[in-house]
Amino acid sequence: MPTRKQRARRAKSFRHEYGFVISDEEGNEVEVEGSELRAGKKPSSGSAAKSGAKPKPGTKRAVREPPPPSWERALKRGGLWGLATVVLSVVLLKGISVPVRAGIGLLYAVMFIPMTYWIDGVVYRRFIKRKPGSGKAR
Repeated sequence: MPTRKQRARRAKSFRHEYGFVISDEEGNEVEVEGSELRAGKKPSSGSAAKSGAKPKPGTKRAVREPPPPSWERALKRGGLWGLATVVLSVVLLKGISVPVRAGIGLLYAVMFIPMTYWIDGVVYRRFIKRKPGSGKAR
């Protein structure tokens, strides 16, 4: 159900008349119907055409190719995760001393780095395997 603001915005677009004009060879402006413009319009080249990825059947969205796994990206994610887990473990684990709580958060952060690298590799290999033309798709 559209909101009142969305309904008002849509109604506003119907209140105005739009004139489509094209300049001819002599420089005169000739009014053209909107349907004539749409008929002569070339299909737009979206991001799917640039990347070479084809959308799945039944969808209009192109599949984004995952980047190959890298330790740099895994370290960045691990750093963010480490900061969050240290803060959460210090705040939430009340029955244990603060250094132990921080150590637990740090342990989770250190374990998260190789796990992230492994997951990125699994996703990348699965994409390559299912990519059209790879010959390994099931």
